[in-house]
Amino acid sequence: MPSQDSSRDYDLLDRLVEEFNDRLRRGERPSVQEYCARHPALADDLRDLLPAAAQVEQAKDAPPVEDQPPVATAPAASAARVLEHLGDYHILREIGHGGMGVVYEAEQVSLGRRVALKVLTDRLLRDAKQKRRFEREARSAARLHHTNIVPVFGTGEHQGTPYYVM
Repeated sequence: MPSQDSSRDYDLLDRLVEEFNDRLRRGERPSVQEYCARHPALADDLRDLLPAAAQVEQAKDAPPVEDQPPVATAPAASAARVLEHLGDYHILREIGHGGMGVVYEAEQVSLGRRVALKVLTDRLLRDAKQKRRFEREARSAARLHHTNIVPVFGTGEHQGTPYYVM
């Protein structure tokens, strides 16, 4: 059972992610470092969650897949393999990328639903510390429950590639 302190931490994380998203929607460019400096005890979680929240907000503004031209090799994809399938997921398009991972729009074939799929980049697969950080990001995001925060449906690994589903 989580302690009352950890419960408060999750509530504060929820509020901070919501504030961060609100600022993004207003056109501001809030700094992750700013939030880490204000809340050093939550810095690891904030470094994991806020970039993911920014990617989700960015994906909301993207036009639907049918309105977009076919995806050419994107800058992030040039250094990485191009994915078409990952386990039960059919990759539709890349919607964002950052230092840790690439976020794809995908279809979960077994359930016929659209999801966001975050995949650890190839160059970080060999770094055990980065792999643990990626897993911690997924667990941290899964604990947050708020209408403005995308829920994490699950995590997995396919042929050595870790991912989580939102």
